[in-house]
Amino acid sequence: MSSYAIVVRAFDGEAPYLQSFIDYHRRLGVEAFYPVLAPGAAPLCRDIFAKNQIRFHESEGQRIGSVQDLIREDYVAVIDADEYLHPDLFRFLDEESVESLLMPWRLTASLDDDFFESAQKKFFVFPQVKSIVQTSALKRLRLHASNTSGSGRCLGIAQGQQFPVQHYYLRGLDDLLLKEGGVVRRTLAQSSGRKQVNLNADADADSLDFPSRHARVAFLLNVLETRPEQLDPYSMTLDRSMLDYLRNSVHGDPDAAKQALRDSVARIQRVYRKRTIHREIRATQQLLASDPHKVSYQKRVLKLLRRDFEFRQSWLGLFENARDSLLMNRGRL
Repeated sequence: MSSYAIVVRAFDGEAPYLQSFIDYHRRLGVEAFYPVLAPGAAPLCRDIFAKNQIRFHESEGQRIGSVQDLIREDYVAVIDADEYLHPDLFRFLDEESVESLLMPWRLTASLDDDFFESAQKKFFVFPQVKSIVQTSALKRLRLHASNTSGSGRCLGIAQGQQFPVQHYYLRGLDDLLLKEGGVVRRTLAQSSGRKQVNLNADADADSLDFPSRHARVAFLLNVLETRPEQLDPYSMTLDRSMLDYLRNSVHGDPDAAKQALRDSVARIQRVYRKRTIHREIRATQQLLASDPHKVSYQKRVLKLLRRDFEFRQSWLGLFENARDSLLMNRGRL
């Protein structure tokens, strides 16, 4: 039987969900965790790791390469605390001689704060990848696809689709609040997705300003509206006392902040055209069938958003907007 390790970056916004992440992967068979924290940051996560007898490691910028030489297990994966390895993955690796395996994201998200623990969810598989690699062949540990230098079998997304990484992309508005509300000291992990985006068609048009994470969430929510609900095979738990503690750390009114976040995401959702969403679902399915190495989720989402924003500023787009508004008022859309 092989041994397995996980490298994970963590920050205190993940604290209400972190114990669930640890418990699940221990049940799966993970023998060692290598958390990478920013120096002096994430005191809540430090307490959780200490309670679970997991040693954490400090690195400026949370560089995961800082723990590469410490790993002694047979296989290692780099995942975030909102990502979960497939329950059949380790059995497959035990039975097969594999040097590396690329696994696509199986995304799910909601603005509903009760969503994380709910049994039913909607899912969308996208060819942004995570990898699990044989430590003896590891050349460079990376966030998505680690490099190896051996001569073994390196399996791509075609095989990895059997073992997608379940990515709880947004676990509710509380989750977004902890990521955006200045609750904890900013680290590399916390600031990811906060790149400011500004959409302007011309000087007289309305602008749309938002963190890039909002666009990624808005796109996914629109896609998930078209997906059927399925049973979530992963049993999730949320530390609500920890969540309440962090909510109380938010400057100002948390509920007002959450409503502002909801409005921001909803405004972006309205920019995406329905035909764009349906076309992108088909294009993603074709991409997965072609066994790509990796596709950048953020770049793709922002490209589609800019294209739809420009269209909606055109005369044809203004006509379409007026038609959609009329149909919506009549209750037909």
